[in-house]
Amino acid sequence: MIFTNRRIRLLFIALAGMEAAVLAPFLLLLFRVEWLWREGDALLAVPPQSLVLFVWLGLLGMIAAIDLLGRSRLSDQHYRLVIVALVLVTGLLGVRLLVYRDAGVGSLRWLAETADGVVNFHRGLRPAAFLLFFTGFLWLRASAASGRLLTFFSVGVSFRLGVLLILLGGGVLAVRFPGQIAAATLLAAFFVALGLLAVSLARSDEKAAGAAGSTGAVLPWDRLVQLALAVAVTVGLALALAAFFSPERVRLILAFFNPLWHLLSELFFLLLLALGFVLERIVRWVFAWLQPLLANIDFAKTLGEAFSRLTVPTDVQENPVPHGGPANETVLLLLRAAFALLVLAVLVGIVYLLVVRHRARSRPDEAETAEAEALSFGGGALRRGWRRLRNLAGLVRRYGLGRELLDAISVENIYANLSRLARQRGQPRLPSQPPDDYLPRLVLAFPGHDESLARITEAYMRVHYGEQAVSGEELASLRAVYESVRRVEKANTD
Repeated sequence: MIFTNRRIRLLFIALAGMEAAVLAPFLLLLFRVEWLWREGDALLAVPPQSLVLFVWLGLLGMIAAIDLLGRSRLSDQHYRLVIVALVLVTGLLGVRLLVYRDAGVGSLRWLAETADGVVNFHRGLRPAAFLLFFTGFLWLRASAASGRLLTFFSVGVSFRLGVLLILLGGGVLAVRFPGQIAAATLLAAFFVALGLLAVSLARSDEKAAGAAGSTGAVLPWDRLVQLALAVAVTVGLALALAAFFSPERVRLILAFFNPLWHLLSELFFLLLLALGFVLERIVRWVFAWLQPLLANIDFAKTLGEAFSRLTVPTDVQENPVPHGGPANETVLLLLRAAFALLVLAVLVGIVYLLVVRHRARSRPDEAETAEAEALSFGGGALRRGWRRLRNLAGLVRRYGLGRELLDAISVENIYANLSRLARQRGQPRLPSQPPDDYLPRLVLAFPGHDESLARITEAYMRVHYGEQAVSGEELASLRAVYESVRRVEKANTD
């Protein structure tokens, strides 16, 4: 998806940088908790700039690799092997190149030390073991980011959540380690700059897609430069104001308004007196109203009887808790190794599931613009999700888990994209209308493409109703036909 167009690439680059900036203060805090690490292994000297750059480039590389894998024609078995191998190999390569870069070419000592750090994690973290698990975490984040929505709402939610996280992480880092105040400030400025850029790109694209007479063209370079300059000026002005309003200047400004604060305090005190007078009258009235009702109730006796029921009998004997002997060190070693392998397997499994789901999605609709929908307070989304889930279950039942399932999903997505574009051109398909009856309306929406539209409709009917799989060559031909229709219509619109 990152290779679709310039807007998509810029959004992915900005979102990956935002995530790197959010993770950086928490990682810097973790590196400075010395009791978590083995003696002398704490990563105190890692500079924040290098850390952000490493996470940023790592996320972008993983997102690009997932996108390329999704576009490949690997078989299912080879595809699964490549996913698992990528997660493990990148982790080991990171350990070899970053932690043990001075080791000899043929030395395997680094591998033994990495295994020791993974298995004996109870003695403290080691950089190699931490990097191995952190690489798996980055693959998890990259696989989730590859299939994310790039709408204005989605990007805005990511920005707002990131603001909260970076305020939390940067604030704790600055308070706990005052020497890192400058680093926390730069991380916050970097995040805000990329966040404003991403939100602006998503918003401009959404407005262009819904504006009357818009050609849907990608933001030109000169407007993009203007947007970047506006973001830079905004962040620079915010940093300048933050530097100007130091604690000393803030105290001077507050001291200038001391007469106002004194007047407000007097008014507030008078308001409290009035409120207390009113509350006193209310309490007196309530007490006078309740006094006749409570005159004949012995609360002490009632409370004593209630608490007497809660006492524990003294004749109950407690059974002594048995104490076992010392644990076997071999058993503990096996348990630690099993736990570490289980964590790695869970990380690899989650990445695998997310990447497989991302690959199953069709790519022809990535360059299309989104259509504005009526407000349904989530009901429409739930209904669409249920229909898609039911349709996917039917495809799995008919074609099983394999290449034929992915091809069938691609054919259905191609036809769905055509139907959506036709609906935008005033030729919607009724819910109960068969595809062959809808074909004349498709021809009206895309004049001059009768044969191409008939081929796509026929393939969709074979897959959806006839349970007949399409070959790889036929699917490639259908994609080419769809792209030709879309290019011609886009050229006519422009």
